[in-house]
Amino acid sequence: MDTRIRQDGGPRQERERSPQIHRHVAVHDPDAKRIPARGADGTRPIGSPRGTGRAYRGDATRRETQDRGPHDNHEEDGPSAGPSMRAGMRVHHGNRALNEAECWVVIPRFSSRYIRRRARLPSVIMQRRAPREGSIPPGRFAAKMIGVGLDAVFSPRSIAVVGASRHPGKIGYEILRNLILNEYQGVLYPVNPNARSIHGLRAYANVRDIPDAIDLAIITVPADLAVRAAEECGGQGARGLVVITAGFREVGGIGLEREARLVDVCRRYDLTMIGPNCMGVINTHPDVRMDATFAPTPPLRGGISLVTQSGALGIAILEHAKTLGVGFAKFCSLGNKAQVSLNDLLQMWRGDPDTKIILAYIENFGNPKNFVQIARATTKDKPVIAVKSGRSEAGSRAAASHTGSLGGSDLAAEAVFAQTGVLRAASIEELFDFAMAFSLQPLPRGNRVAIVSDAGGPAIMCVDELVAHGMRLADLAPATQAFMGTWAPPEASLRNPIDLTPQGSLEDYRRALDAVLSDDGVDAAIAIYVPPVRVDEVDIARAVWQTAKDHSKPVLCNFLGRSENSPGFVELVSHGVPSYLFPESAARSLAAMYRYAEYRKRDEGELRTFPVNRTQAQTILDRAVGEGRSRLRDEEADALLNAYGIRTTKTRIVRRIEDLSRAAKEIGYPVVLKAFGPEIVHKSELQAVRLGIRTEKELVDAASAMERQLRDRRLTVEGFLVQEFVQGGMEVILGMARDKVYGPFLVFGLGGIYVEYLKDVSFGLPPLTDRDAMRMIESIRTYPILRGVRGEPARDVTALQDAILRLGALVSDFDSIQEMDLNPVLVLEEGRGYCAVDARIILAQPSS
Repeated sequence: MDTRIRQDGGPRQERERSPQIHRHVAVHDPDAKRIPARGADGTRPIGSPRGTGRAYRGDATRRETQDRGPHDNHEEDGPSAGPSMRAGMRVHHGNRALNEAECWVVIPRFSSRYIRRRARLPSVIMQRRAPREGSIPPGRFAAKMIGVGLDAVFSPRSIAVVGASRHPGKIGYEILRNLILNEYQGVLYPVNPNARSIHGLRAYANVRDIPDAIDLAIITVPADLAVRAAEECGGQGARGLVVITAGFREVGGIGLEREARLVDVCRRYDLTMIGPNCMGVINTHPDVRMDATFAPTPPLRGGISLVTQSGALGIAILEHAKTLGVGFAKFCSLGNKAQVSLNDLLQMWRGDPDTKIILAYIENFGNPKNFVQIARATTKDKPVIAVKSGRSEAGSRAAASHTGSLGGSDLAAEAVFAQTGVLRAASIEELFDFAMAFSLQPLPRGNRVAIVSDAGGPAIMCVDELVAHGMRLADLAPATQAFMGTWAPPEASLRNPIDLTPQGSLEDYRRALDAVLSDDGVDAAIAIYVPPVRVDEVDIARAVWQTAKDHSKPVLCNFLGRSENSPGFVELVSHGVPSYLFPESAARSLAAMYRYAEYRKRDEGELRTFPVNRTQAQTILDRAVGEGRSRLRDEEADALLNAYGIRTTKTRIVRRIEDLSRAAKEIGYPVVLKAFGPEIVHKSELQAVRLGIRTEKELVDAASAMERQLRDRRLTVEGFLVQEFVQGGMEVILGMARDKVYGPFLVFGLGGIYVEYLKDVSFGLPPLTDRDAMRMIESIRTYPILRGVRGEPARDVTALQDAILRLGALVSDFDSIQEMDLNPVLVLEEGRGYCAVDARIILAQPSS
């Protein structure tokens, strides 16, 4: 009797098999009663992932967001409806019975070979629940709580390979071959109308000929046949679908229509689909052992789960990982993401005990706001490291043509990563540099690093890279340095970074590393070694990992000039110490670990609400849009900002020079004079602003000269702004741009006329928590100036935080705002607030 382990922990009994039958052959029992894939009423009696109950709509057309209820778990003896809910019982809501459209049909989950022996399955009628607060709203099918359905994709008990081939080099051949070579633990069904057997397995002409219900179907047939194949799989009771085939949205034209039909099939049959245009999925768990890809190299088992949007890149990543000795728990190539998205996999892998680290190659986020919500929750539990392509405009266009999806601005992508704690790697190489560090070493408690080296040059390079990424050299305790002085070579430098020189022995190196790791002022260490001919690199490697395991601090190593295949590298990595080809790689990886450790400690903050005058803001914007204008007038911009509580300077609008004096007296001297008109945007560059005017004569003379020189440039002067002169503030910029993919994102930085040259800015994607807003302020390089340096007073950063939050609320409420620059915003001393001096607000143009 063959006993396997179910995912829910209990043993699964299977009938005896003849020893001469191949282990992957599906044995058909002619005496077993077969359950139809669909009942007469349209409900489906089979095909939900094992372990817990799964709810379907009564008409079996769509899955909705829901929570598991107290009666959703069922044992293999049949479903239990609980003491107050028997099978078939009608649930009453208030004084009426719920109708069929308001009910869920809850189906117990069984293995496909077990479930087909049951002639009948009782149903349990349950009341439909509303989605939890904060959950993804039911709207887009792929955005539903799809994680339950992914169980059929990653842990199927049976797989049909539709398009399996007998010819090497064909995708259908390679996928079936990989499943067999990696000893997939379920039952395989090759489907090919022109073959009786493939790889020693009985082949079926059509999915409908398979005697059992199937968990997962892998489709490799041409695109014009793929939709029909998916429908046949759904009719056979499949729950998961991996569509390898290309020729859908990414090619445009008929591909768009073909993908829409494929998604419709998934809706109607409640299929969870990966792809199309993907390279497959992998699960290395010993109870599954599924490599359903056409990659030439089988992956090692490990604690990393990888999701990639590029199939070709996925193959290269799997190859590279094996050379590094990096193993995977799961792998998924998403392809076009027609249904299952990155967000769905993050939710699933967050709760997956086999997944310790999540890696991602991302071309676009799909739904960025959902990504922010889901990624934030995921990174609090486990690290997520991503490579995001499309940094340049050309790269973004290439990504769009690759997958048929827009990538959006890279500045907005940076804001997403900063807010969610996702670590962005600059390249695939750096992705694995980070992954090795996270998978092999503990997180550092702080950013104080000690370096032990036998050469000065590499140590200095390492120091530079550490400092550039927010780390600092540890100050070694005098006792630590004194201890090393008792045995170190006379040529050695015992100040951090420690340089033992080539004269240092193997024992010197080991003792130095142990000494710095024992120092309470050290949070982590980097061991750099240039192996001389007289010392075996394996001996050095052994000394490093043996010393590292005696301490709870992270240790990273750089064996300069040694490849991933060198004996020293293999010795280190196989014993849990990551090693890098260059010292900069070790420094960046350690810095990434520290950033993540700090993020996990960080309070996420809260979303604030403000009393605002939305009606006033709506009126201003509607009037400007109705008049066909592309930007707000200065007085409208001030009124719009004031409606959301953003403070602006006292301003009077004057159309004639002779009225300037009265306006200045109302405000009080000194004043600021600005000319305005349709072409006058950057006032400083056009000499259309004058500060600190103290007399009426000075005011009139300045206005006359300003008007004359602007008209000489053929610029229209519609009038003047007379504003209060705010003194003593520090100039910053607050801005906003609306991205075609991400929506509005905010910009903050050191302001004034030099903002475009200094480029000291940070970004945020609304909705922002108070902590997000403060992070934007603190993350610019010149933040210490805001806190007060060289006798300068500290500025009111709390009021500035409030301004950022209010601006985020404003641009989130009104899609008609395309761009906004508040520059400068004068941040006054602590307790005095801020004042937006100049505002430029550009309106979105209606699509034609």
